[in-house]
Amino acid sequence: LTRVVAEGRGWRLDEAGFETAMNEQRNRGEFQGSGEAAIDAIYQTLAQKVGATTFLGYEGLRASSTITALLSQGQMVEAASPESGRVTVVVEATPFYGEQGGQLGDAGWMRAAGGTGSMRVDEVKRPVPTVYVHNGVVTEGTLRVGATVDLVVDDERRDAIRRNHSGTHLLHGALREVLGDHVAQKGSLVAPDRLRFDFSHFAPLTPHERQKVEDLVNARIRANVPAETQVLAISEAKKAGAIAFFGEKYGDTVRVVTMGDSKEFCGGTHVARTGDIAFLKITEETGVAQGVRRIEAVTGTGAVAHVHRMETELNLAGERLRGSPFDVANKIERLQGDLRERDKEIEKLKRKLASGAGRDMAAEARDVQGVKVLATRADVADPKALREVADQLKDKLGSAIVVLAGVEGDKIALVAMVTPDLIGRFSAGKIVAEVAKELGGKGGGRPDMAQGGGSQPEHLDGALERVYERIRG
Repeated sequence: LTRVVAEGRGWRLDEAGFETAMNEQRNRGEFQGSGEAAIDAIYQTLAQKVGATTFLGYEGLRASSTITALLSQGQMVEAASPESGRVTVVVEATPFYGEQGGQLGDAGWMRAAGGTGSMRVDEVKRPVPTVYVHNGVVTEGTLRVGATVDLVVDDERRDAIRRNHSGTHLLHGALREVLGDHVAQKGSLVAPDRLRFDFSHFAPLTPHERQKVEDLVNARIRANVPAETQVLAISEAKKAGAIAFFGEKYGDTVRVVTMGDSKEFCGGTHVARTGDIAFLKITEETGVAQGVRRIEAVTGTGAVAHVHRMETELNLAGERLRGSPFDVANKIERLQGDLRERDKEIEKLKRKLASGAGRDMAAEARDVQGVKVLATRADVADPKALREVADQLKDKLGSAIVVLAGVEGDKIALVAMVTPDLIGRFSAGKIVAEVAKELGGKGGGRPDMAQGGGSQPEHLDGALERVYERIRG
């Protein structure tokens, strides 16, 4: 899309420069924030010393190889033991996939021939494109440079990753079919327990669009078509319609993964047939940036577990609402309607109570130098109800200053009103501000009506009594 826009404006896109900058950023990003940035040069040297790691993981999950390098605490060492803490092992050839293209690396075990040492591999990365590094902890014995080791990938974890990666390809294709060809991958995460796919789109998916995308993916899963891989010349791959991702660096040849109508450049690991994915369930769709949406989903046993959790919650909701799980939405809608009606009734009762309270309190007004003043507690704490009581008292008294306080716990609501004929001499805003200050709060407003609050109810009676003193001057 960037290329098309640039050409339309007569600009030239420096793709080579962009790719160079992106590669530099990727290499920096591998260890950003981890405290390992300083050893980047070690991996560059290591790559020159031991050569490229041969990846065997497309063909199988077990292999024997030779340790070519060991690193501990950022330093190259000849041997590693449990006391070494976290270590990094490089071998000549590995079945472990190294994190790349959004797909997490494999995990598993590394065991020295003869049982002299073993290591639990918990992550595999590629700090430089040609070298696979196996990170983990030696659990027993000693691993040494030059030793022969058996490498065993955690097959259940790899299978889960395969399902999610192939599911991501089908999801991408379904999004393009439902939303349009403007949809392009903007980022992804392929983990054992979930997949995440960022894509270009201008609006949230509607419920209908989301359902249609999910239905399309699952239809293609049920079709059980083979996932075929080919290594092609890049020109041939593009001619065949394979989707390449802008910003990714490709060599003269590329690996193309095809599943039915889906055809993408991809170096990741995939299922043998789409039916191996079993089932895909979208769990969330959100926005992550302007023009970029994100879908999170689960597949296989993870998708089934997600549906079971949803079913359990829905059944529980149905039980609590005393109805069928399939009638939960209608039940909630009816309850919301009932609550709205009850809220209206509560407001009516509050106004009725406020009216009665106002009639009872009017008799408490004092004459202060010819001005009727009422400063007292009210039986209502809601600010709106308090204003209604003050309004009624003001109307009943005719010409007056009214200051009311409502208390709930340690919270105090204040309202002050001054009738129009007294505004030239007194200000409700000033009165309520002075009272609120004594109560550890703030207040203010217009000359005729003001509100405030406080948090020291123990000082309230004294503060109200001083209103009369201030009016008296």
